[in-house]
Order: sequence, then C-alpha cells, then structure tokens
Amino acid sequence: PLQKIPAKVSVSAVTHAARPVALERPAFLQKTGMTGAERGTAIHAFMQSVPFDGPAPDLAAEVQRQTGLQLLDAALADKLDLDRVRPFFESAVWRRIRHARAVLREEPFITALPAAQITPEAGECEAEVLVQGIADLVLVFDEHAEILDYKTDRSRDAQYYIDEYAAQLRLYRRAFAQRLSVPVTKLTIYSFAIEDEIDVPLG
Repeated sequence: PLQKIPAKVSVSAVTHAARPVALERPAFLQKTGMTGAERGTAIHAFMQSVPFDGPAPDLAAEVQRQTGLQLLDAALADKLDLDRVRPFFESAVWRRIRHARAVLREEPFITALPAAQITPEAGECEAEVLVQGIADLVLVFDEHAEILDYKTDRSRDAQYYIDEYAAQLRLYRRAFAQRLSVPVTKLTIYSFAIEDEIDVPLG
C-alpha cells in the first residue's frame, strides 16, 4: 500500500482547488489584456503587501506605494479593480484583523499528517505524508486562531466556495494545529465577488 502514497504533497494537489498567486510579472500579460482569473491574480498580488498595522489604507495611494517599491508590477496595477477590493476594508474581516494579537500572512508551512487524512488510497496505513502550502492569513487571538483565505472566483453562490475550498481550509487547520499555541476555531473565505466572508464548517 505504501507504493500508492506520495511522500510529499501540496495542499492544491490534494484539494484540486487552490489558485496560484504571482508576485512577479506573469507571462499572460499580453496586448489582449487579462481574463477574469488573471484579474484575480492582480488582487492577490496587491493584498500580499497591503499594511495591516494601521487604519484602512487609501487604496489609490497604496497602489502607487507598491508599484514604487516594485512590490506590485505596474501592468498588474493597471488591471487592478479597486472597487472589488474596497469592501474588504469595510468588512468584519478587516475589523478582526485589526484586533488580532498576531497576523500571519502568506504563511508557508510543511507538516506531517497521517496519510489516511490525505488520500483514500492509504486505507488503514499508519504512514505520514508531508503536506505543504501557503495560507493567505492566519489571525491569532488570545485564546483561538482563524484561518482566512482570499478567493477571486466570479461565483456569487456561497455554497460554491464551501464545496470547492472546504477541504483546502480543513487541511490548513490540521497543519496549523501543530504550530500554534491556540486552537484554530474558525475557517473563513473572503469572496471578492460576493464582497463578504463565508464561514467554512470545521468538518
């Protein structure tokens, strides 16, 4: 049975749902412009560098700051839809970020989890698999933590996001349970299409 179990997997490979995030100038930037998914990449790139240690930023000024520091490619900045981003900084998610004791962003992890939790091929095998990924945000409070993932899919159906991404966030929870001093008691998706947060059942 061990022959069917990978020694190391990414969260995206397990869930078939994670979306790529790019900081460098991507190859898709051609004269024809961007698709909707590629505009989502611009939002992800922008959110990676927005300051979380102060009041809600002036978004236009923040774009200029990021492009000036080469944190955001100018071509990506030109395609960034700030109207999609603005509601985030008026949301309950933003208020929780401001009250968190610590905010871990773009937090990479690699951790060993029981193979039976990762792939059905494992059966009753007691082997472990190394799982790696990157969480958009981990909010740490005094007695609990929250894992939050940005999604730029076009769907406005909250159930779509739960069906598509719950497995991903639950894997994040298992991984961070081994790293944090407080339990992860909340899993959240922030949808830029819906302009609101979606609670993901812990499973």
